[in-house]
Amino acid sequence: MPIAFASSIPHLHAKRGAETNATLYAYGTNASSWPVAYGQSDGLLYITQDPTATAGLVPLTWDLASITGECWIANATFVNGTKAGSMYIMEQKDYAVGILPQTRVAYLNGTVSGFALFATQLVYNNNTLLEAQFWASATNTSGVYGLVWTLDDSTPNGEFPVVVKASEDS
Repeated sequence: MPIAFASSIPHLHAKRGAETNATLYAYGTNASSWPVAYGQSDGLLYITQDPTATAGLVPLTWDLASITGECWIANATFVNGTKAGSMYIMEQKDYAVGILPQTRVAYLNGTVSGFALFATQLVYNNNTLLEAQFWASATNTSGVYGLVWTLDDSTPNGEFPVVVKASEDS
């Protein structure tokens, strides 16, 4: 007869929570820990080693939900404290990732879609399927890449995949 054994050692499970005042960084072939910055002229997001050294780009901080939460919105704030808006995939601009001034939550069959953190990685919930299809797209400025979204695993010309992670500022 088998003997049942119950462990008295508690199992500790730590969930990764939402982050506030975080910086988003891109990691990829040509970008290692490069911050995601805001393009003042077009409202799109860009990856560059030093956003303050590039005219027209400004750094952002982010309030990011956890995948365990119900609010899948990534809200950006300028360094002066002014709210910038929410991250959005802009289909009409070749799937560039940008900021819209209003908060958007999309519901599909009762499921919330949008951006949230899976551990420290930013992912998109597309009807309960977590996706991370961020790419860096070359621009006319050396060392500056546009942050874009791809719909499949094809390799767009002049682009490379990036992982976008958050680091909470102290």
